[in-house]
Amino acid sequence: MSRAWANGFFLVALLLAGCGLDPVRVSDRVSTRDMLVGVTALDDGAAAAIDVRVGSPIGTVELTGGDALFVTVDGTRRPMTEGQSNGAPIYSVNLDALPGDFLLDLERQNDRDVHGVVVEVSPPFTLAVEGLTQDLPLSLSWDADPEGGKVSISVQGDCIDALTRSLDEDTGALVITQAELRPPPAGPPLAPCEVQITVSRTNTTRDALFSTNPGGNVTTSAEQRRTIAVTWTP
Repeated sequence: MSRAWANGFFLVALLLAGCGLDPVRVSDRVSTRDMLVGVTALDDGAAAAIDVRVGSPIGTVELTGGDALFVTVDGTRRPMTEGQSNGAPIYSVNLDALPGDFLLDLERQNDRDVHGVVVEVSPPFTLAVEGLTQDLPLSLSWDADPEGGKVSISVQGDCIDALTRSLDEDTGALVITQAELRPPPAGPPLAPCEVQITVSRTNTTRDALFSTNPGGNVTTSAEQRRTIAVTWTP
């Protein structure tokens, strides 16, 4: 790499950063030990998706020159497909479901590979709702996972202000009284309304890509989400 080319690229990167844009680098010019890999996964009970973004200290990285990402889910290895999100490369796989932990591999033609990154995923669960009549509170239950990730609950509807809860421990149950379901500022509608209840369990991790070469890292966030709707007359 010539000094003039490097100086020119650095100047372009600075100009893009000053304009609020994230420069995109080709992976041929980024060392694996400097890569910042971000993994997000979501299973909403109907379908699942895994997305991976690759970055570097000065911007987003596009995989080129034969470099590729793969995931192994339930024993099946799948290549990830490149797309675009907000003008930056993103690598994705769509699935029917996420049954549990999966593996991520980054294979490179002219640099060090990354194999067997474990992405922790809580097992699927079923959400059930009882009550929410004129005399009963809203009673939620699901398959508990005390060693799983962070649990959050949201309740939304036209007739209530949005309500959220976070649990320090996954007990698999929550009771919400009708007094907690406050009407929105404009007042509740006259007709019965639909209330949507969502329970999410999210596992997050952050680790170095190589323990002997600090710098690059991989962050993961995997969510199991279930939503159910009920009709309620406040």
